Order: sequence, then C-alpha cells, then structure tokens
Amino acid sequence: MLAPLDAFSPALAVAASADEPLSAPPTALSLAEPGAAPLAALADEGLSPRFCAWRGASGRRYIFSAYPAAACPAYCDAVLIAVDRDFAGRRRAVAFLDTGTFPEPVLARAAKSLAALGDRLEFHLHLLAATAQQRAATIADLAAAAHPARS
Repeated sequence: MLAPLDAFSPALAVAASADEPLSAPPTALSLAEPGAAPLAALADEGLSPRFCAWRGASGRRYIFSAYPAAACPAYCDAVLIAVDRDFAGRRRAVAFLDTGTFPEPVLARAAKSLAALGDRLEFHLHLLAATAQQRAATIADLAAAAHPARS
C-alpha cells in the first residue's frame, strides 16, 4: 500500500519505501548548504543545471538528475528527492522517497501534495541504488544529513 502524501507539509518527509508512511520532523530545514551542489565537472557545460550532488551524513555524495516536477520520468526503483528551488536557485529538500516498482503513483502523489510550490518544485532522481536496501540506506543517509536529530 502506498503512503498517503496528502497530509504532509513541505518540510521534510522521509520514507524508506513507497509502502511505508511518511514522517515529518517538527521543523523545516534548508539543504542548500552543503546538501545540494552543482557538479564541478559540468560547471561550464549546458548540462550543468540537469545534475546535482547531495551529501549524506556519512559524507558520501550522491549524484541526482534534476527535473521540473511535471517533466520527471517515472523510473522504477529510484531514490527521489522532492525539492523546493527558490528564486535565487537554492535547493531545499522537502521529501525523500523510494519510487518502488510503481513510480507513477509516487510521483503523482508527491506532485499533488506539493502543488503549492508551483514551478519551484523539482524532482531529483538517483538511479544508482540497485536494491531496496541500498535505496533505504541512501534515504537514511540523506535524511540524517538533512536533520541530524533524527539519527
């Protein structure tokens, strides 16, 4: 059963998989520093806006492809970060999810729940965590960096 996203607010929602409920911490947080960063290798390239790296509490960097929410492809078994990108270009994670076997409902519910962000909503996808355990570990690492009190 998919977790209902309708009830969570744009702070930070964490789920290890699409089948588990989301939980929100008591406060919102910003991951613009040092969480999301452009890739130095693409600094002067046209592809630069399409990719970024998020750093976990472990210090590990995870590479993500960035999409406007309405144009995000529905990849199975990916780590998804829903991101609020402000007008200055700073990115703040508002949800961490595993797209699971059926990504379309996960993307649709996240987009619906975060519709108030409008054009500022981005979806970032990490495709390199091959197993459910790897995706859960990636989400836990990123969430711990975003909210150290949770770990």
